[in-house]
Amino acid sequence: MARSITPVAMNAAAASPPELAAQLAAGESAMSAGRHQDAARAFETVSDLLPQDLGVARLAAAAWQLAGRRARARAVLQRSLAVANLAATTDTVAYELAALCLDVGAPAEALTLLEVVARTRPGHPAMLGAMASAHRALGALDQAWRLAEQAVAKDRKNPALLLTAAQVRHAQLRFDEALAWLKKAEAVRPLHGPTRMQRALTRLIQGPTRHGWEDFEHRGVPPLSSGCSWWRGEALAGRSIRVLMEQGVGDLFHFVRFVPLLAERGAGEVVLEAPESTLSLLQASGLPAFAPGAGPATELAVPLLSLPLRLGTEGETLAGRVPYLRTSLNDAPHKTSGEPRPAENRPLRLGLIPSGNPDFLATNLRDLDQPALAALLELPDVQWTWLLPDKPPIAGFSLAVPQLSYNWLDTALLMSQLDGVVSVDTGGAHLAGALGLPTLVLLPYTPDWRWGPSGERSAWYPSMRLLRESTPASWPAVVARVPELLALWRRETLFAYGPTTGR
Repeated sequence: MARSITPVAMNAAAASPPELAAQLAAGESAMSAGRHQDAARAFETVSDLLPQDLGVARLAAAAWQLAGRRARARAVLQRSLAVANLAATTDTVAYELAALCLDVGAPAEALTLLEVVARTRPGHPAMLGAMASAHRALGALDQAWRLAEQAVAKDRKNPALLLTAAQVRHAQLRFDEALAWLKKAEAVRPLHGPTRMQRALTRLIQGPTRHGWEDFEHRGVPPLSSGCSWWRGEALAGRSIRVLMEQGVGDLFHFVRFVPLLAERGAGEVVLEAPESTLSLLQASGLPAFAPGAGPATELAVPLLSLPLRLGTEGETLAGRVPYLRTSLNDAPHKTSGEPRPAENRPLRLGLIPSGNPDFLATNLRDLDQPALAALLELPDVQWTWLLPDKPPIAGFSLAVPQLSYNWLDTALLMSQLDGVVSVDTGGAHLAGALGLPTLVLLPYTPDWRWGPSGERSAWYPSMRLLRESTPASWPAVVARVPELLALWRRETLFAYGPTTGR
């Protein structure tokens, strides 16, 4: 959607050299044409020269967000807010900027801006709700709930505030209360997509169910391929079907387990769309993977993340099919052994993934902070291998830093040569789990829905163990438990399948 140049940016253009005015006009033209990345670059060129101009920064950040580059948008706003004169900022501009900061994952900056709003609108319910969202995003959940309660008390029929209350309760792992707030929000604003999507997350974190998958359809699905019809779960009877890629590679590695079921249910031909970086891995695993838009034409299409609903696999995680990814068709899938063996007199060789995609909204809570990462790297009897291709490790530690490509098959090959992987919740963790490798995943207090609210076992990956924050923003306590788990890992009892835990 095109956005007009704000008055602040227009003033900047009038007071700037002609070349800056031309850049602003070029950015506006690109936005009108839907070329969001071109618009973002033009606006950011002006913001680089006028970093204190919040209007220009907002234009650049909004364009980057529409281009799918949330981290770039975040950086533009953070830089501008660090030098801008917030005392001269109107409460309206501050509120709009705060909302944008929340949208791109900059909650600390949003809170600073909302404090400007509070000077003239103390106790305004929308402002209180936004502050609740900012505190939730920072992991300050008790404060977030106090603010959400205050907001709803002032405006009990506001569906946005009811949704905020539900999101805070979900973050506190109080799911029954979250669902009760969502019911109130639904009564005021029926069929609202974000409300239904939040209900999906609150349902699915408690276990995969049909109702959860039905609500999950409100996530927004990819466009239908030309010449195809949507598959809704009817008998396939030899018809061809295309599985459409959506969201990130972690979702791809997680949900691709369902693709073989299409042929088992009678599909004549299956085409799986996937990013170029994953094709060689998927093809080595025997999956019919093609770049988006490539491959044979099909009669039907289905979004990848809709497969559990369309296939009717209520409650099924297909964990018995793990591992379903491999590095070569000629290799047997990796299986973690259930038989302990004597510890070898050598360090554990472990891959480390301490952060994920910076465009992820809650990256500040999901990624390890520098002290936690340093504490991990200092652990004795571990030979770490850095598994991030686009981010260097912190200096001063001894670890292997291989030259990783952006081909996921290369990462899978490297992982398969290690004893296992330690990772935060990101695509690499799903890859290790799908390969059947011993994997320890470090989770924030409020985990993504697929990890469930508690427990060390994953319903999706038998070779995976989960280590959770017991309180928000408590990575030091998580890292302090790692040596104990590594001792169990060395004895191969961390990943062994006990008689009471099943496969």
